Amino acid sequence: MTTTLTSSTYGDFTAQEGLAFVLFWSTSCGPCLRFRRIYKAVDGQFPDIPFGEAEVEIQFRLVEELDISTIPVLLVFRDGELIYRDPTPRPENATYSTVEGAPRFLEFMYSEERFAAFVESLR
Repeated sequence: MTTTLTSSTYGDFTAQEGLAFVLFWSTSCGPCLRFRRIYKAVDGQFPDIPFGEAEVEIQFRLVEELDISTIPVLLVFRDGELIYRDPTPRPENATYSTVEGAPRFLEFMYSEERFAAFVESLR
């Protein structure tokens, strides 16, 4: 079950042991809504991995703190360390990742199977 995150719960959520996924999205963003459906479906396939989400219009302070300027944004943490962020806020929009061979967000954002394979690859 996807956890709704706030600025007061985000820190504890992302600091947990193991993997944690976070999606920043908006109700007014078509690609966000499409990927959110996939995100929630894949969340159901991995009940042992926490999946969280934050709606940017509601969690604007958190969005500011994390320098989120485009949506949707997917962040992945392992043992409290950010290991994947795409898209990134950098001008070249290169994937921030310490995961060797990690796919670009666009490679799986419209495919439940590809996103599930990405999640599985991080286990």
